[in-house]
Amino acid sequence: MPDLHVLLVAVPTFVVAYAVFAMVGFGTTLISAPIVAQVVPLPTLIPVQSVLDLIASGGMGFKLRKQAAKTEVLHILPGMILGLIAGTYPLIVVPLTALMALLGAFVVLFALRGMLSRPRARTTSARWAWWYGFSGGTLSAMFGAGAWLYAIYLMRRLEDPAAIRATQSLLIAVGAVIRVVLFAIAGKYSNAQVIWLTVLLLPAMALGVFLGNRIAHTLNRTRFLRVLYLVLLATGTSLLIRATNLYAP
Repeated sequence: MPDLHVLLVAVPTFVVAYAVFAMVGFGTTLISAPIVAQVVPLPTLIPVQSVLDLIASGGMGFKLRKQAAKTEVLHILPGMILGLIAGTYPLIVVPLTALMALLGAFVVLFALRGMLSRPRARTTSARWAWWYGFSGGTLSAMFGAGAWLYAIYLMRRLEDPAAIRATQSLLIAVGAVIRVVLFAIAGKYSNAQVIWLTVLLLPAMALGVFLGNRIAHTLNRTRFLRVLYLVLLATGTSLLIRATNLYAP
């Protein structure tokens, strides 16, 4: 069973992470991993996150399935599957400190991109689905954090916000199923620590989704995302500093 100090860090972090997910449709690992990875190894944390993502996104995807653009799902799915397979291997064999540094760099770059970018109306050819699918799948397998790439692609392909949200939820659910299967094949769920942590964090996930759905109706999304990017920048930087200290003799 996880130590008490692990739960004291992980439980409130996962409540916030899944509240973010319910509000903006992605971001669970971007919020949780930089913080929780400081008390739980990434090879343990990512399989746990995959199960929780499957439950959270599966419920939303099933509820909104009729609004999903199934053609876009078929466009992006082959690349996503290949990316998920490719991203699982480094998670198993790459040293923990290197993974921590990669995650920190990834989160910092994502936050800076969000803070500095300006909304622009663009359209994207369906031929780019392979790139977005593969990149998102790889990041999802390694860090559980590739859904933002699917969101970028869908926003440039679909006009109806409801269709974008429904299609993204379906993609996240499908990706989570594949991640769980791959991690199961790799033996990740034979680890008692992974099983205990998953069970103990289920209530935090459920509470976060509930709160996020309530808050989503009252919160200004633009201001929320600005705060989110600042938090991500701080946590990603913290993770990079910790990885650097671990590398130091």
